[in-house]
Amino acid sequence: MIAGYLDTLRAANRNARLVLSISVIMGFTIDGGIYAAILNLYILRLNFGPEFVGQISSAANLIFAFGSLAAGWLGSRYGDRRIMIVGLSLATMGACTLPMADTLPYTWRPAWLAAALLLAYTGLSFYFVNSGPFLIRATAVAARGNIFALQSALGGVAGFAGGLLGGLLPALFAAILLLPTTNPGPYRVPLLVVGISMAVAVVLILQTRDMPDESEPEIAEARPGAPRPRSAYRLIVFMMIVRFLQVAGVGAAITFFNVYMDAGLGVATATIGIVSATARLLAVPAALLGPSLSRRIGYGPAAVVGSLGAFASLLPMALIPSPLAVGTGFIALMAFTSVRYPAFYVYVMERTPPRLRATMTGTGEMAAGFSFAMISLAGGYIIVHQGYGATFLLSALITLAGTLLFAAYVWMSARRQARAAEPAMATELITAPLVGPVVEVEGELPRT
Repeated sequence: MIAGYLDTLRAANRNARLVLSISVIMGFTIDGGIYAAILNLYILRLNFGPEFVGQISSAANLIFAFGSLAAGWLGSRYGDRRIMIVGLSLATMGACTLPMADTLPYTWRPAWLAAALLLAYTGLSFYFVNSGPFLIRATAVAARGNIFALQSALGGVAGFAGGLLGGLLPALFAAILLLPTTNPGPYRVPLLVVGISMAVAVVLILQTRDMPDESEPEIAEARPGAPRPRSAYRLIVFMMIVRFLQVAGVGAAITFFNVYMDAGLGVATATIGIVSATARLLAVPAALLGPSLSRRIGYGPAAVVGSLGAFASLLPMALIPSPLAVGTGFIALMAFTSVRYPAFYVYVMERTPPRLRATMTGTGEMAAGFSFAMISLAGGYIIVHQGYGATFLLSALITLAGTLLFAAYVWMSARRQARAAEPAMATELITAPLVGPVVEVEGELPRT
């Protein structure tokens, strides 16, 4: 299996390798990694509570949602590569300014955090919406499953390193600065590492080049059972609803896992970092096994399996108030998400006409942003009045609803494809006896 991934990596073109390298940086820093371990802890140490964490996270994800909608249109109009460059530049500016919040008066901090996250999450939406179609164009059809699994796996390894480092650095800098770990100062340096690393990502994206599509341009429209152009817009709306529901659980976990462990269960920052890092690391084999599962049962069913696993992983987080249960549930959730996302993305992209792929990605990321925003905002208030378990249970039920809706679509789509294939098979059986042997004549097309 590993040899197959190495072959895929060696065969990947320069653009694909650069995008994979950026995925490593993003996983290490802002898309998991350091941010997942300590960003919310930094906000808590600015003298804000879980309710504010939910509010600021909700605002950031709303920014991501609206940015995603704009990013799909901008990518279609001006090219995905240009918008990826703009996106990473904005994200870098936001990541560099955010850690300065603790140097400001308390009354200025909420506005500063909001402005920094506005830049960062607008930039992230521009990048993520356009990086998928860009990577699709840079990858041959047969290699897509492996390349997206590699992207997820590399991000997971980097997330492990970033989460581990993010959990350990605050204690180290607390000792150097002679400050307690309840002070925001020791958290500033790891967050500044994020900004510096993002600047490296900008340099890498500038090394990419515009390119023709390496895949068959109209494969999504030519495959039996695929949606026709008019129905493609209905598919976009449907998948937007599915994605809104499906990611609620991971949204709640990413937003409140470390807050729960720190403020609710009294777990040390270093331990939270280790658990967060372990979750990213164990997600790597899950991501690498995903394509094998997808080839065996199909991309759609594999995405359903991953989503059902995510639902099951949320239950111990919701029902058992102990660090072991919550940590184990979080680790399992990240693993199943690493199976679900690549399978879901490839499944949807192969059913979307190439000219609408940026629109599909944009609306999908917008739905995910809205989902994260809603669960973050509602979760903050639910935690204050009902506890953390109620928030995780609600998000698990919403995830289950999205999973069942998507599973129904996969099942009906498989039936449609089977029915579409039946007439062709019947025609073959009827006409086969009437057709003579094929004779090839040198220099001519085969003829009967």
